[in-house]
Amino acid sequence: MKKNQIVINTLVYLEDLQAGVPQSEMVDWVHELGVKNIEVRREFIKDRQELQDIKNKSEQYGMNIFFSVPDVLYENHQLKYESLEMYCKEAFDMNGRCIKLNIGEYKQFGDGDLQTITRLTEQYKVKITVENDQTESNGRSQKIFDFLTEVKQLGGSITFTIDIGNWLFQGEDPVENAKLLQSFVTYIHIKDIDKEKNTRLLNEGLVDWKKIIEILPKDLPAAIEYPISTKEVLVSEIQKLLEI
Repeated sequence: MKKNQIVINTLVYLEDLQAGVPQSEMVDWVHELGVKNIEVRREFIKDRQELQDIKNKSEQYGMNIFFSVPDVLYENHQLKYESLEMYCKEAFDMNGRCIKLNIGEYKQFGDGDLQTITRLTEQYKVKITVENDQTESNGRSQKIFDFLTEVKQLGGSITFTIDIGNWLFQGEDPVENAKLLQSFVTYIHIKDIDKEKNTRLLNEGLVDWKKIIEILPKDLPAAIEYPISTKEVLVSEIQKLLEI
């Protein structure tokens, strides 16, 4: 894997996030690692000034900003338009290029949804991707496949962020799901999980992450998205990715 594919999700710095360190400061830390991509988590954004600080530093370092939003596209079978526009504007304000959400309670992806999402993505110059999380409602492969198939049939641009470890929380096979969903994937979340459903360092859990990377499209951005104790360990995890 090339270094310019690697993304550092700020969950890597969980203890610092919980201690109140702003994610704008973490842009500096990722830059010091020689990595050009960072994924910012909305649940830890303090205020609008932090969005501006992230934008300024991303422009200073030439860094790409991904935006992780702990929310859904659909609620009660309706597109959450106002929320989605707010997230798009926040991404735009911090120079973000991609917003990641979950699908939520959707019944059908229709022309109205397509037009709304297309307008927002064009206006705010962002891409929207959905992810498999650790819940049954948003982490099952068939629901994700059906949704993305509907989007594609209507000519929509929503794509898939595959979290290769989260499938284990649903008792699903990460390798088989990579095969099923590979044509929709534009972003990879990398983590290893053990049999007790705990996050582990790469090669210490049950996920055949190298095989999954081989199955998925080449040259996609790939995020390290799990708490890591020290900078030295993070550098070691980055090196594992560079060696494949």
